[in-house]
Amino acid sequence: MSLAFENQGWRKYEVIWRENSALGKPTNGSSVYGNDYTNWSPDYAIDGIVQKNDTQLFHSAFEQFPWIRIDLLEIAPISFIRVYNRNGLGHRFHDVAVEVSNNSDYVQRGFYQGPAASGEVVDIMCDSHTVARYVRLRIRKGSNNCLNIPELEIYTH
Repeated sequence: MSLAFENQGWRKYEVIWRENSALGKPTNGSSVYGNDYTNWSPDYAIDGIVQKNDTQLFHSAFEQFPWIRIDLLEIAPISFIRVYNRNGLGHRFHDVAVEVSNNSDYVQRGFYQGPAASGEVVDIMCDSHTVARYVRLRIRKGSNNCLNIPELEIYTH
């Protein structure tokens, strides 16, 4: 059986990506839950280990607009961000903006409304021509929020 896709009226979009540029890069967060870096450090979000227990993942404190920032160490074209959501309490990942910068002025280039399901893998597409050194994920709505991110990947080309 062959399928013809001629004159279907839809366009083909191709996502160009080559590597996870976040792996092992410097990172920081707006806060760390209980100031306990042994269990909740932002570094766990970019260590390459996707599935973890209930600790050794990034967990911010409860605050209005928690964030995590990754320094790619060079300016790079960004295709998308992949976030592996925590098992249990997945609903905490909601209203997340992808903000980028080459200095201290951030611009939103992607958004995920959510809420996500527990254990869900969320891909957040960036606007075309997103080029940046710093990438920040930040919850933009609510008042008693926290980020729980076992792993995140930033795909560049």
